[in-house]
Amino acid sequence: MKAVVISVGDELLAGEVADSNAARISARLTEEGVEVTSRHTVGDRLPDLTAALQAAVPRADIIVISGGLGPTPADLTRQALAAAAGKPLIRDENATLKLREYFAARGRIPAESNFPQCEVPEGAVLIENTCGTAPGIFLEWNKSLIFALPGPPAEMREMLERAVIPRVRERVKKEGGGKRKTRVLRLAGIGESNAAEALGNLIRLEGDSLVGIYASTGEVRIRLSSRGAGAGERLTALETEVRKRLGKHVYGTDDETLEAVVGKLLRERKATLALAESCTGGLIASRITDIPGSSDYFAAGIVAYANEAKIRFLGVPAGIIREDGSVSEECARAMAEGARARSGADFALAVTGIAGPGGAKSAPEKPVGLVYIAVADFSGTVCEKHFWPGTRDQFKQRVSQLALDLLRRRLIRIAHRA
Repeated sequence: MKAVVISVGDELLAGEVADSNAARISARLTEEGVEVTSRHTVGDRLPDLTAALQAAVPRADIIVISGGLGPTPADLTRQALAAAAGKPLIRDENATLKLREYFAARGRIPAESNFPQCEVPEGAVLIENTCGTAPGIFLEWNKSLIFALPGPPAEMREMLERAVIPRVRERVKKEGGGKRKTRVLRLAGIGESNAAEALGNLIRLEGDSLVGIYASTGEVRIRLSSRGAGAGERLTALETEVRKRLGKHVYGTDDETLEAVVGKLLRERKATLALAESCTGGLIASRITDIPGSSDYFAAGIVAYANEAKIRFLGVPAGIIREDGSVSEECARAMAEGARARSGADFALAVTGIAGPGGAKSAPEKPVGLVYIAVADFSGTVCEKHFWPGTRDQFKQRVSQLALDLLRRRLIRIAHRA
């Protein structure tokens, strides 16, 4: 079973709106055992959308369209469906009645432009919208199941689960397919190429069991999936082997974030944490406090950006700043030790670096992208040096990830010693 996802809207092409709908549709179809072969974004132009539909039908069992069902002249999905299938648009009287009732219940009268939303290509059926005014459309054409869903994410998701997935599941079962089980392993402290090299022949992009790899800023993810009889057992065996090859770099699964894992480790050890941030500007504290219940273990965070703040609030000796500089191993260690001493926390994490793109601190021996990360605890202080040039945002994201991963590894190592 193969599927094509089509997103409609000039705002998507212009980058004004992120296309979360396509990601959700693809994920749900994949979970049901359907292979999404391509995703397309089309603007609000009837010829382009009609052509995209005509091109998709011969190569897809399932086509899901998102957007273009509203009441404005730019909403052209129903017209494109009718043109591609060579069918006239017919107004659905029941849908027209429901539209009037929807507005009447809110003390309003619908504009004439609302009523084209009640039109459907001949042979298709409207899908009730329980969250808004624009119905969806279901059309079976040339053995393809075609679904047109509204663009607002809340409306799309409700209709996807209620009207699309049950029909997809029925077709998959009829064709002898099976629901695909998936699992994502999240990695830190290793690059995509190194992870791929470690996995070697495990990476498979075809067949009943698949192993894929993809990277984002500061993180690599391994996606495992399997379907058919024994899918669960095969998935478990795959995960075991991936963990064996990648070891300490696997920090979590599926939607588990690094800050959530660190929080869990701190809570299990009944330990508290303090932060001393410079180049990340409070990003690590923000991530830590994104986790509900973080007040159980997060004691304090100090953003000491200026040298004077490092000296005054963290107790960094002025001599270290003068002789080694604020971006140095000595300064990172002093920041971590100062944060721990002044907060009374069990662990303290410190970062100091050069985000760039320029600045007085940048020099040949201390280029943009240089960062030192330190963790202080009852057994001493450890410090790592990294070099990650890029945009300021990339640098901050990568450093926050590196810092949380160092803390994670420190927490695990100390627990093993105990």
